[in-house]
Amino acid sequence: MKVSITNTPGILHLVQNAQGRNRSVYENKFIKEVDPNGKHMMAISFLHNSTEIRTKWLCKMLDSSDPIEIWLDVDAAVLKECVTIIEMPD
Repeated sequence: MKVSITNTPGILHLVQNAQGRNRSVYENKFIKEVDPNGKHMMAISFLHNSTEIRTKWLCKMLDSSDPIEIWLDVDAAVLKECVTIIEMPD
């Protein structure tokens, strides 16, 4: 199975790209609570409005072993810059 992941600088870049779109987060709150050394996994992605990609992320937060779920609408090119696809055992 292949999964798409990003690090915290990558998810912050995506959060910034999503600003002002239908699916975004409160940037300041997210920045304060995200684990600066975290890895974040994309759970879902699909074309939305023919111009952007709607994504669902499981994010590692400070002082928590349970990820939070966020939705971001982002540009396809920005998404491609930020993710790494890795192979996971089934």
